[in-house]
Amino acid sequence: MKTSFYQVLEIPFNASAEDIRTAYFEAARRFHPDVNPDPFAKQKFLQIQEAYEVLSNPKKRLAYDEQLPAEFKELPEVNISITYGRSQIPLLDEPQLFYVLLELDTPKQPDPKDLPPIHVCLIVDRSNSMRGERIEMVRQNIVLLTRKLRPKDRLSIVAFSDRAEVILPPKELEDPASVESVLGKLQVGGATEIFQGLSTGYDLIQRFSREGMIKQLILITDGHTYGDEQNCIDLAAQAREEGVPINALGIGDEWNDIFLDRIAALSGGNAVYVNRNEDLTQFIESKMQSISVSYARKIEWFFNLEEGIELRYVFRIHPDITPLGNESPIPLGTIEYGKKTSIILEFKLPPLANNRTEVELLKGFIQMQVPSLANPFGRYGVHLFRQTRENWQTEKPPTSILQAMSKITLYRLQEKARLEVQSGDIGKATRHLQHLATHLLAQGDRELAKTVLVEADHIQRTHSFSKEGDKKIKYGTRALFLLPSPARREP
Repeated sequence: MKTSFYQVLEIPFNASAEDIRTAYFEAARRFHPDVNPDPFAKQKFLQIQEAYEVLSNPKKRLAYDEQLPAEFKELPEVNISITYGRSQIPLLDEPQLFYVLLELDTPKQPDPKDLPPIHVCLIVDRSNSMRGERIEMVRQNIVLLTRKLRPKDRLSIVAFSDRAEVILPPKELEDPASVESVLGKLQVGGATEIFQGLSTGYDLIQRFSREGMIKQLILITDGHTYGDEQNCIDLAAQAREEGVPINALGIGDEWNDIFLDRIAALSGGNAVYVNRNEDLTQFIESKMQSISVSYARKIEWFFNLEEGIELRYVFRIHPDITPLGNESPIPLGTIEYGKKTSIILEFKLPPLANNRTEVELLKGFIQMQVPSLANPFGRYGVHLFRQTRENWQTEKPPTSILQAMSKITLYRLQEKARLEVQSGDIGKATRHLQHLATHLLAQGDRELAKTVLVEADHIQRTHSFSKEGDKKIKYGTRALFLLPSPARREP
C-alpha cells in the first residue's frame, strides 16, 4: 500500500496547518542529511519536503485529499478526559500545589482482525548470580509466555552476561513446545553487562519485526551493570523514539532499582520487583494480556509550561504503575481496549497576582499510533488551564483525584525516608516510615505495614535500609495504585 503524505509527516488526516508546520520542522530536523548519517536519510528528507509542499498549500492539499483513498482518511477513536483538583485556583501570595488527572480510552470494541501481531524479545541475565532457582524460574515462565502468544506473534530470546548471545532468533510460534528445547542454552556464567543484552535485543526487534507489529523488550536481571549505564540510557531514549518500550524486571535484592526505573520510564515501559516466582508469573500474564489488546501505542505528550509553573510529578496509575518523567515529551504508554490509561500530574504554582483571571498550566498535544489504521497517526491538542478566584474556599477534590493523591502521598513518604537516610537524618526517616505504616494499617494492608515497621527498626540500628526491605516498600507502595480505595485486606 502506498504511503500517504500524511504518513510521511506522521500526522492524521485532519491535521491543522500548525500541526503540519510543526511536524515538518521536526521531521526535517531528524532526517536532514547533514545531521543523519543513515544512507536512506536523504531519500526520506526529500519525501518530507514533497509532503510539506503539498499539505502546506490549501489548494494543493484539497486536490490531494480528493484523490486519497477513504482508508487513509480514517481517524483514531480516542477519548481524552481531564479532571481538575479544584474548579478554580485561589489567588494566594504563597506557592500552592494543584493536581490534574488525565484519562485516555477508546470507545471501539476489539475486532480480532484489528489486533496487530506482537514481537516480544526477552533479554535474560545469565550471569553467575542467576545460578540455581533464579534461572530455573525464568525458564518456567518463558514456557508460560510461549503459551500466551498467538500463531501470528513472534518471540526472540537474548541471553547475556559480559557478552550477549541470541539463543532464539525471531520466529512465529506455531509449536510453542519447540522453545523448550532452546532453554537448555540458558546456562549461567560471567559478569553482568546489561548494555550487551539490551543492544542485541533492540537490534533484533528492529530488524525482524513486520510493519505494524507491537514491539516489546523485556529485560530480566538480578544485578548491577558496571560502566555501561549511560549507553543503556541512550538506548532507552532511542527505543522511545521508535515506540519500543523496555520493561525491566529485577529479581531479588541486588539490582539497581533507580537505574532500571529510569530506562523503563524513559522508554515508556515499567520496572517490576520480582521477589517470588509468583511475581514473575503475574507479570507475564498481565503484560501479555495488555499487549494483545492494545489499540494505540507510542503515546507521547509534547508540551510547554507557563513561566513560573513547575510540573513536579507525573505518575501513570493505570493500567500499570510507574512514575514518569516531567520533561517534554513524556511517554504515556499504550491505550488498551476496554481500559483507561490514567495519568496524575502535580503542579507547583508560584504566588499569584491579585489581578490575574486565569492560570495556564500547560499547553501542547498528545500524539499516538493506531496500528490497525492505514494512516496510524493521531494527534490531540491538550490545554490545561483554570479560572482564578480571589479568596480561598474549602472545596472537596473529585474522588478520583483524592484517591490518587492519597496513594501518591504514601509512595512519597518512602521516597522521603530514602533521601533522609542518605543524608543521615535517621530520626526523620524513621518517623516518616512509622507514619507510612500507620496509614497502611488504616487501609488494611497489614503485611506491608509490618514490613515498613521492621525496616524502621533496621534503620535505627544500622542507619541504612536493608536491600530487601527497601525494594519491598518502594514497589509495595507503588502497587497501592492497583487497589480500590479504601482497600481492606485480611492478614
